Amino acid sequence: MTAHFKGQFELTLDDKGRVIIPSRLRSKIDPRFDGEGFVATAGTAPCLWVYTSAEWDRISEEVRRYERGSAELHELQRDLFGRAEDLNPDRQGRVLLNDRLRNWAQLDKELVFVGCFDRIEIWDSTVWTERNEDREAYQARLDVFMGEHGDYARRMDRFFGGGSTEEK
Repeated sequence: MTAHFKGQFELTLDDKGRVIIPSRLRSKIDPRFDGEGFVATAGTAPCLWVYTSAEWDRISEEVRRYERGSAELHELQRDLFGRAEDLNPDRQGRVLLNDRLRNWAQLDKELVFVGCFDRIEIWDSTVWTERNEDREAYQARLDVFMGEHGDYARRMDRFFGGGSTEEK
């Protein structure tokens, strides 16, 4: 049985770029099925997607099933895997979010972890609040983000389906 995540948790990024993965999320992980550690990659909105190592392996196998040679698939692989980083919690449950990941997700200091079934999303608190309370401001932010990263979001949607990008 693989981990399923739910709930929202507010946390603070420390000066070294570390954050604690909430214990209520970590407690859902069984190393026998979910592996050790996590993998974080770019989301299709200004956030990070964090998977257990076992779920990341499943995603990798799914990508492997596509016919090789497609330029679009190569671009997806560069984006999805090239932006990915292993996150190995220390004894306190802290992981390091490097500058590249933090910049992609527009993360500052205050963060919100969101359980999204098979993954955890990490959002900047201001962006998350905008998303929930000021849809016009969030849509403006999302439009800029999609202008910069929309090709990635469209490729993710094409290969993985399910409407991975947010719509107006």
